[in-house]
Amino acid sequence: MLTTAAQPLTRLAALAVRARSIVDSGLCTRASAVPDWLARLDELEHLSAAAAADRRATLAILDDQALLDLLVLSYLRHGTPYALWSDTLAGFAEDVLGITTWAQLHTRMDAT
Repeated sequence: MLTTAAQPLTRLAALAVRARSIVDSGLCTRASAVPDWLARLDELEHLSAAAAADRRATLAILDDQALLDLLVLSYLRHGTPYALWSDTLAGFAEDVLGITTWAQLHTRMDAT
């Protein structure tokens, strides 16, 4: 059996990959195809306007389906499911990449 050095995906990274797959495969090509899309768009706008710490806390407590809908909408509107982390590199590193220290971040960045 082969082993890999790759870390397992975080919950948010796995959901972002699913969101990209949903849009890229053509299952969801417009915002109105997302269930309860008006409420989700409103939630996405509120989250985008919130402070990074508040946004990250909210994302951590959302259930997977609600979060997946938000990431699909983010991908449709902004071209990336990661737009909610556009103003917080440390938040992206922790929430999506699963990196908790700057030393780990520098090691990952140097490797790429």
